[in-house]
Order: sequence, then structure tokens, then C-alpha cells
Amino acid sequence: MNLSFPILSGCIALSLSVSAEAKSKKPDFSKMNILFIAVEDWSTDAIGCYGNKMVKTPNLDALAKKGVMFTRAYAQAVVCNPSRASITTGLRPDAVKVYNNGDDFDKFAPQGIPYIADILKQNGAHTAQLGKLMHKWRATKRYINSFDQVEFEKPTINKEGELVDIEDPHGFYNGLWKYRDVIPSIIPAQAKRKWEYVPDKAVDKRMERYAFVEDSLLKSGHPDSWDIRKPFQQLEAEQIGDCGFVDENSEDGILARVAARMIGDYAAEGKQFFLNVGLYAPHTPLLEPKKYMDWYDTAKISLPTATRDKDINVPDIAVRNGQNYDVFNGMYPEYGPTPARQKMAIQLYYASSSYEDAQIGVLLDALKKNNLDKNTIVILWADHGFQLGEHGCWSKFTLFEQSTKVPLIVYAPGAKGNGKTCDEIVELVDMLPTMCDMWKIEKDSRFEGLSFMPLLHNPKQDWKKAAFSIVPKPLNGRSVRTKQYKYAEYYKDITKPDNGGEAIAKELYDLTKDPKEQNNLAADKAYEKVCNEMHAMLKAGWKGALPN
Repeated sequence: MNLSFPILSGCIALSLSVSAEAKSKKPDFSKMNILFIAVEDWSTDAIGCYGNKMVKTPNLDALAKKGVMFTRAYAQAVVCNPSRASITTGLRPDAVKVYNNGDDFDKFAPQGIPYIADILKQNGAHTAQLGKLMHKWRATKRYINSFDQVEFEKPTINKEGELVDIEDPHGFYNGLWKYRDVIPSIIPAQAKRKWEYVPDKAVDKRMERYAFVEDSLLKSGHPDSWDIRKPFQQLEAEQIGDCGFVDENSEDGILARVAARMIGDYAAEGKQFFLNVGLYAPHTPLLEPKKYMDWYDTAKISLPTATRDKDINVPDIAVRNGQNYDVFNGMYPEYGPTPARQKMAIQLYYASSSYEDAQIGVLLDALKKNNLDKNTIVILWADHGFQLGEHGCWSKFTLFEQSTKVPLIVYAPGAKGNGKTCDEIVELVDMLPTMCDMWKIEKDSRFEGLSFMPLLHNPKQDWKKAAFSIVPKPLNGRSVRTKQYKYAEYYKDITKPDNGGEAIAKELYDLTKDPKEQNNLAADKAYEKVCNEMHAMLKAGWKGALPN
């Protein structure tokens, strides 16, 4: 009898040991799918889980509670093209040589650099692309067809709400209209749009005229240029209000529903996948389905307190010399930034966030419906942030926190850090190396990002010392951001090896005391040592900021 006790005790100990080992074992992400959700121009200041109690983003809030929400994630550039070129290559703008939205990737980027589809397909999974990933697909010919499947980049809808066929002379799309039946063939009358662009008939006719001139010039062989696109694009950017569609017939609503069908197909086929779903909101124009607009009362919306008149020693170049490039761009004086119109812009930006959240909900529901939610890694990110009037600035194109900081939420089933917040510094250039680690793919030796997979298991461990961002021409600025300080320098030309000489302006902010970056300490003698240290860190670059 006595002999049985040690045996029983040993069995219990063995059972506990096995149980503890099973619990401590990290999940194998290499067999999982990856749903890569790309959003344009999304400010963390307009997302519920990031602290805005007014904005309704229930799907994103739930994803943040389920996965790891990064509170200090930064873009390498504050406009679409260089940011997305960096994300998809794992290289920084100086290595990709793409600095501005007008730079063609095929022309500027060095031959043979790494690319997301070529790398991830090494896992043997199906790689698919839907919506926006690169800024201009037709300037990415050498890489776009490396995806196994490419669906329409941007659906074209006529004023009756019908999907319109487009010619694709470049041969980018492998299955262009395969999913067109997702769009209802008969649209309810209330979902039909009686205008081409905006409900104001006079403005709508004006925009139609500008679009016609632009299209005619391009078809006649005139080189594509900002001068041609500017009249239409800058007028379009000023439009705020009802887009005239319901979710199912709106741009991102279509993309989300096509993606949901694709996810269902992959589940039926038992196919492991990487799927990028690139959504276009909340980019300007701030035109969204009216129901989301109605969620927000302008009387309850406050204008930003970090106004230009409260800035101390903040150089003009840091605030774009008072020039905006999207909403309130100044090209059309009738759309000036009056208090009422600024509140309406914030109202529609909040509405756009809620609208985008609803489309993300469609994607997450598709995973659950197809029993893939426990076997699919979800990575939600934005290419850069968005100014909502801080320092008098709107949209992106600054080195302030509102432009450089981005939402980043990662749900990896079984990760030990799930349900926690990570306050460590990460960068968007880190995402491709991270996915390589997830899928056990050898990382390219040229990568300039650091896999943050360890943070998915332990979000509290010490990590990078700093993040690095650029703002392109004509500002030509670079910044380095630590947990406490943000330091920036502006030059004659950041595309040159020496940045065009000495810095023509400098900024230093103590973000623990001055989170809105309104008191520039770069010339303050009390901060001379800090300023010198941050300058040295900026010059040393990303390698000097890696974890010890």
C-alpha cells in the first residue's frame, strides 16, 4: 500500500510537468494564415481602443483586447509611397530610394531588392493581393505579378452604383472580375447615387469637367504629372459629407466583401494563405455612408487645443509653412478652415473611422464563419497617421506624432502576449521580418527592420531605443523618436548623401511634459546635452537603436 503512494505522487508530478510544458510551449505560426489589413491615413487619435472615447470602433477594440496592441508604432515616412515601399521591402526609404508620392518604384528602387510576395511565397502558402498595398501599382510592374492572385486594385462604380468593367492593358490582374457577383445587381433606390462625385450639383459638374480634362490629356499621351491631376484632386480632397452609398456598394465595403468571399474559398480548398486587404479610408475626400456621419454631432466635437498660436519656437517648416496638401489645401478659398468646417471635417474623419471599423468587422467575421479565426494571424496597420488641425495642420506630411504614429494590432493565435498592450517602440519596416519569423522563412540579410515576434510573447521586454521617420520634399526632414524625446532636423535635400548640408532647422520635444509638441527645446541651453545626444542618435541611424 505504501509503495503506491510514491508511484501515484510521481504520476501527479509528471502530469503537472507535462501540463506546464504544454502551456509554456510557443505556438507554431508557420502553419497559420496571415490576414494583412492595410488602412490609409488612420490616426490613433480617432480609434476607440487608442483612447478616443467618442469614436465607435467596436471591431478594432475587440481585436486589440484579443491580440497585442502597439502604442508606439511608427511609420518610416509620412506619405503613402515611401511608407508602403518600405513596408513591402523591409528596407528604409534611403535604401529603397523612394521618397515622394510621385516617385515610381520601378524607376527609383534598386534592382533585385526584397519584396513581400517573393519572400512569403517561400513558405509554400498562396499569396493574394486585394485593394491597396503599393501606392501606385502601375509603377510596380516588376513585383506585382509575384503574387499568386491579384484582384482588382480599385473598383470603379458608376453613379447608378453599378460596378464598371475597366481595361487592364498591363495584365496585372489574374482574376479581375471573378468576384463581381458580390456586388448586388439591383441596388435599393436609397443606395443609388444621383451624382458622380458629390451631391452639390454645381461642384459635381466642376469635378466632372476637371476629370474629363485630366483623362483627355493622359489619353493624348501627355505625361502624368501633378500639374494635370492637381485641379481635380485638390477639389476632391476638400469634399466633406455623404458619399451616397451604403456599405455594400462603397469602395471599401466592396473590397471587404470580396475578401470575405476569398477567405471562404481558401477555407473550402484547405489553402494556407497570405492575403493583403488594402482599404482606402479614412483618406480624403472625407465622404462616407451617411449613417456613420449621423453617429457624430458636431456640437459635441472639440477643436484641437494644440493650435499654432500656442507653439513656442516651433519652426515654420515643421508646420509646412502653413500649407496643407489635402483638406484645407488653400487652392479653393471657398473651402477655408472655418471653425464650423473644421468640426465637420473631424466629424467625417470619425465617421470614416467607424465605417472602416465596420469593414474590418466583415473580414474578422469571415474568419470566424469559416473556422479560421484560431488559425489565422491578423495584422492591422496604417501607412501613416493624420493631422486633425494640430498646429494648424491637416492630413499627413509632418513629423509630429499625429503623422508618424500609427495603429498596429497583431493577433497571433496562442501568442503569450495576447490581450496585452505593448508600449515598446516598433516600426512598420519591422513587419516583413516579423512575418518571416512567423513562417520560419530565412530573413533577407538586407532587411533594415527588426522582427518584433518576441514582443508578441512578452510585450513588456525592453526593445528598440528609437524609431526613425522622414518627411519628403519640400520639407526634407528626418526625425528620431525615443520614449521620452522627439528630435528632428530639416535640410535642403534629404535625397542627397549629406542631406544637402547642415540642418536649416531643428526640433526637440520632451514628450513626457509636452505630448502635443508645442515647446521646441532645440535652442534651450538646459537641453543642450539632450539635443546633442539625439542628434548623434539621428546620425547613427537605426542600427544604433537596436536592443542591447
